[in-house]
Amino acid sequence: MTPPSWPPGAGRGIISIMEAAWTDDSVRRAARGRLKKGIVRLFLEQARAEAAAAVRSRLSFRSSRNPDAVRAYCAMTQAEFEGINARQRWANWRTIPKTLRGRLPSRPCRALDLCSGAGHSTEVLAWCLPPGSTLVGLEFNPAFADAAAARDYRDATGGPARVFFRAQSVLDPFLDERGLLVAAGSVDVVNSSGALGLHFDRAALGVVADEISRVLRPGGLAAVDSCPKGIGPDEMSELFAARGFTEAGRARSCFLDRFTQLCLVKNGGFS
Repeated sequence: MTPPSWPPGAGRGIISIMEAAWTDDSVRRAARGRLKKGIVRLFLEQARAEAAAAVRSRLSFRSSRNPDAVRAYCAMTQAEFEGINARQRWANWRTIPKTLRGRLPSRPCRALDLCSGAGHSTEVLAWCLPPGSTLVGLEFNPAFADAAAARDYRDATGGPARVFFRAQSVLDPFLDERGLLVAAGSVDVVNSSGALGLHFDRAALGVVADEISRVLRPGGLAAVDSCPKGIGPDEMSELFAARGFTEAGRARSCFLDRFTQLCLVKNGGFS
């Protein structure tokens, strides 16, 4: 793909620039190149992996209680997680570009990917961010964080993306790629795909939302998943509104998807 022409200066995101890199065809090509499988095969892969994990560990990874979900995910093998997350990998390529399109700054930015697992959502986010951006994935399970760090990450131009991973709970203060506390107001984008809305109750999510608000600069974006089984989209929007965010949009991978990703903008403009 021919790299898009990024204008000089650090202005607010310009839709025409992002769409030059993010046509629907380019997103589909990128997804096909990385997923290697169609949705039917991915669904079957997930069903087999879930059945095997349930028999082996007898733990429920779909729990809305974060400690239970953490135990279940930490009991999984890497192969089991890859299978269980198969449908989510497909959904990520349909939701994250929709959520962020036309809303990113036109300069390199800093981003965090929460509950990044083996790097599946991070891969999509890295493709979406402007070239030269820095992205840090935060993942509780050290084995998953190590597996994610071993993957290859590319931006939309095909160039290597600056991606790092930290093994930590997102209920703790966010750390950067050096292990230092992320400075207040220093991040442009915080993403979560298939985690916060399902595996965190309202009290725990409030802790995460406070930290997201702390690290985001005015005008920064929180792309946060919601799920009716846990924290639904309206409740999620209200929770962030109480912290000074405005909802800018919602995206789902398809009409059957129970997860909805919200785009929430922290009060103020990009600087």
